[in-house]
Amino acid sequence: MEPVSPPQPPPECAQVVRQLWEYLDGRVDPESVAAIEEHLAECEGCRAFAAFEKRIVTTLSSLRGRHSDAGRLREDVLKVLREAGMGRDGGA
Repeated sequence: MEPVSPPQPPPECAQVVRQLWEYLDGRVDPESVAAIEEHLAECEGCRAFAAFEKRIVTTLSSLRGRHSDAGRLREDVLKVLREAGMGRDGGA
């Protein structure tokens, strides 16, 4: 049996998903913020994904005080997510 690829999100969803970490960290320009928020208001799937990612960001933020290198922690987590097919280059 051949592996089945997950369905690809519409291009506008893929764009929002790629920018979520930066958006949640407050590192996108005001025009992008407006576009992302408009899309999230209209797209239940992306809204749910953003809520999930926000929980990840909040959890990582709470760990920063207990980890000597928060940037390295984030990169390690992103690597694991990508390897699991859930990162920016994977299935999201």
